[in-house]
Amino acid sequence: MGNTPSKFRRNSSRETRPREFRDRDRGYGDKRFPKKEFKPMPINGMCTPLCPLFQCTQRAMIFQQKIQKGIRQRVIYCRLTGTECAGHECRYASCKLNALLPDGRCAKAYERRVEISDEVLFREMKMVEDIDINETL
Repeated sequence: MGNTPSKFRRNSSRETRPREFRDRDRGYGDKRFPKKEFKPMPINGMCTPLCPLFQCTQRAMIFQQKIQKGIRQRVIYCRLTGTECAGHECRYASCKLNALLPDGRCAKAYERRVEISDEVLFREMKMVEDIDINETL
């Protein structure tokens, strides 16, 4: 090591590394790559293994690409069974947001569908008030 220039020598000190790497080690995260927030992606309201929030508690999911009729499709295989992932029917299926309902529906997708606009809610309240007024007369 005597002939190696100082800039190529390996230094075990962490503080000689660039600041961006030091901050990442302290848990501040990388400023260049902000954390991505995942949104549920159910298909027809049902949970699917292609959703970024779907997880296998046995960590047996394998992501592969399958070509069918010249089109690439993402397919998820299970290491335990050796077949395609059964999705919500599997006993090890879960959701990171705990939004997987027992019948396989996504609770987050169900919430979006149930939302009522303010106008509809106001009309219903007015109808109830009208009924109450008529009953008291």
